[in-house]
Amino acid sequence: MSSRETRNRWMTMTVVLTGLLVLVTGASGTAQTLSNGNVTVNGHLDVRAVEGNVAVGNNDFQIGQFVLGLSSDINHMVSAEMEVAYASEAREVAVDEAFIDWRIFKWDGRPNPNDPLQFRETGFVVGQFDVPFGLDWRSYRSIDRPLVSMPLVITNTHQGWNDLGAQFYAQTTWSTLAVFAVNGFGTSPALRINEVNQLPEPLIATDLEADQNVFPTEAYGARFGLFMNEFVEFGTSFAAGYLEDNTQYNRMFGFDASLEFERVELKGEFISRRRDLNSGRYLDLGYYVQTLYRQGSLFGVVRGDAYRPDDGLTHFSGSGGAGYQVFDNAQLRAEYRMAEGSSNDTVYLQSVIAF
Repeated sequence: MSSRETRNRWMTMTVVLTGLLVLVTGASGTAQTLSNGNVTVNGHLDVRAVEGNVAVGNNDFQIGQFVLGLSSDINHMVSAEMEVAYASEAREVAVDEAFIDWRIFKWDGRPNPNDPLQFRETGFVVGQFDVPFGLDWRSYRSIDRPLVSMPLVITNTHQGWNDLGAQFYAQTTWSTLAVFAVNGFGTSPALRINEVNQLPEPLIATDLEADQNVFPTEAYGARFGLFMNEFVEFGTSFAAGYLEDNTQYNRMFGFDASLEFERVELKGEFISRRRDLNSGRYLDLGYYVQTLYRQGSLFGVVRGDAYRPDDGLTHFSGSGGAGYQVFDNAQLRAEYRMAEGSSNDTVYLQSVIAF
């Protein structure tokens, strides 16, 4: 393909993506959340143009995530949420989240001298939800992720961890705590196809559990976050998976840090995972560091990440991207992703909107 044909191809992609964004949002320039009484309808959609040798093939256009949700505040202490996601590659719709949030305590805004811990909220969640391990789980939805792709270590250790179970949470002015028990290590339907598989094939770890017919039936874990001040948070996470005979086979540890100050957002995460399987013990680990800078409606973001599977060979990847905030709930983004020692560099264009 000539350079002129390539330029024309990308120009066509950009025009189509921008046109779709305008059509979806309407002429008013504002995305609205629909509400009927105490029931709210919301969701998000992203459409991507992908150029590169990725695992899902050389498709030019893809539906990334298409999620529709319902939420309702039953009263000031109980709420319920449900989301369904469309996985375009599998052509299926599946439940992504469905849970009830029971609040035990919610701060009313008045100072309480008898509360030395300064609790703001406590409660528990039952149902299907994104498991709060580490830091990246806050960005599983494409509307919340400034880059299109997911870090290598997240993809290869716990992907978009989403499963059925229960979770206890507590938040104070200086800390957060989440403790969870779930059925295993499921993956969010919104991510199962379009996020996890869009990696160069050599960088996808072998599915040892499936190869050896080993599947977890339950998992437990927790994350504790500590706010040093209003800008900086440090966190640590732990999770353990068990087989049907109550044998522990999977242990994950994570450490994360984030900083948000004025126009700058910086975050990083380290994760290690050990699996004790029939054929031996396997250890994989990795990390990523990401920096984002905002200037008006524009932002730029860079990320470096590394992942070492159980074979001991470390893989490195780097991404650089930029985005334009069309309005509060819509963005246009571009990303260039480089994979060390591979010809699988990938370019993404993305339109994403929340409604």
